[in-house]
Amino acid sequence: MTSIIALDPGRNDIYQAFDLISSWPEYRQSPLIRANGLARELGLGTVWIKDESKRFGLGGVKALGAPYGLKQQLLKRGLTPGSPQCADYTAVAATDGNHGLAVAWAARKFGCHARIYVGSEVDQARITRIIDNGAEIVRIDGTYDDAVLAAEHAAQSPDILLITDTDYGHELDVTRDIMAGYAVLGIECARQLQAENITPDHVFLQCGVGGMAAGCAIGLWHESGQKPNVCTVEATNAACIQASLATGELTSVPGKLLTRMIGLSCGKPSLPAFEILREVSTQSIAIDDDVALIVQNALSAGINGDAPLETWDTGIAGIAGLWHVAKNNDLRARFGLNAQSNVLVINSEGPIPLPYRATI
Repeated sequence: MTSIIALDPGRNDIYQAFDLISSWPEYRQSPLIRANGLARELGLGTVWIKDESKRFGLGGVKALGAPYGLKQQLLKRGLTPGSPQCADYTAVAATDGNHGLAVAWAARKFGCHARIYVGSEVDQARITRIIDNGAEIVRIDGTYDDAVLAAEHAAQSPDILLITDTDYGHELDVTRDIMAGYAVLGIECARQLQAENITPDHVFLQCGVGGMAAGCAIGLWHESGQKPNVCTVEATNAACIQASLATGELTSVPGKLLTRMIGLSCGKPSLPAFEILREVSTQSIAIDDDVALIVQNALSAGINGDAPLETWDTGIAGIAGLWHVAKNNDLRARFGLNAQSNVLVINSEGPIPLPYRATI
């Protein structure tokens, strides 16, 4: 097994990201909700939901990664973020929606331009939000993975900054910086759980290319001093992490990767994220869209006295994975869930704002 010391981003990278991000005036620690009604519904001891639905006003965890990654890229070029010189640079990225929104927001914050590449299945509501945050959109006739390659191809000029959370070859420092930004989520979770005197037995984390899940896991591990017991959750049609965990190496899954959990519509993991997830993941599950929709509707309405959860199609995925496992006796036994289990899940995004929903 690999030591935590050998994993990248390392401890210094993670706490540097935490110190910088927590110094921003927009920063607020997101809430950790004890969902007693959900725990009763699933026959578990406690369920803790880390609620990212209002992070930086963008409504999603991706706002932790891209802004930090872009700021680091500017600093590494000797630029002061927000200075007039930044207007000479364009941040480019591929997205299924949330990462691109965060890149657009960060580019505007730091005085850069933004160009975002999207696959053919990204809905108009997400695209319009990105445009409204000042970015140019380039549509690719293909999947998210095709958009990743298009963004990389576009980033050959010295005035182009590739802000990608996907690295297939362990070559991009920006991807590891973005994961260090996501680690803020894990550090916050660990501190909030410590305040409740709780150590989670299981952490269910949704995975696209794996960056958010890996960042959260490595942050939890460093801050708590204990390796988290991670269960990865993916869409059935795009379960590239599950396939890679089974083979022990990066493995692509074919097809159009169609899923309503659009942020999970990825056919190949990011290598640095996979290296972390390979160390912390004890189980993996792939779920169908109908399960995610049922759980989204249930939690959005409030369940067993819990307050309604502001969540959306990708944000619900980790919770839906927990629901699917806990409701199936065979899976429940295999994953080691019982009436004493303490489980941590992430609500990784809030709803699309009302003005945009007419375009869905």
